[in-house]
Amino acid sequence: MQDQLICSGCKRVLQYRRGDTRVCCAGCNNFTAAKPSGPEMSELVCGGCFTMLMYNRGASNIRCPHCSRVNSTRSANQIGHLSCGHCRTTLAYPPGASTVECPTCRCVNPVRDARPQTVLVENPKTLDGKGKVVSSVSVGVTSWKR
Repeated sequence: MQDQLICSGCKRVLQYRRGDTRVCCAGCNNFTAAKPSGPEMSELVCGGCFTMLMYNRGASNIRCPHCSRVNSTRSANQIGHLSCGHCRTTLAYPPGASTVECPTCRCVNPVRDARPQTVLVENPKTLDGKGKVVSSVSVGVTSWKR
């Protein structure tokens, strides 16, 4: 049986045999510790630095060892994942997000299954020909589905 993990060096998705304790990335030759398998363990992406974190399923919060952010495990199954279209970094995004900016290459990636969102644009107020203040507001709907 095979499993996957994110390389701690170049952030590529690596496949490995279950039971392996370390995995060497062919791209950057960095070793990444393999997660212990079993139903008692789960994973989530840190909301601060986007590092993949392992935790015991019974935990309610997990502190990231890289950025020290405390992440709630209650919403871990609601976070979506996608691969950056430019550098292939695995990105995490909250429910309802329509785009995700990659922290590695700054590429803005559309979330393809995003629901249409209403957009309200309020332009700066101007004066009409009689000196009266005029508001300019536009409403639209946006979706990344094509």
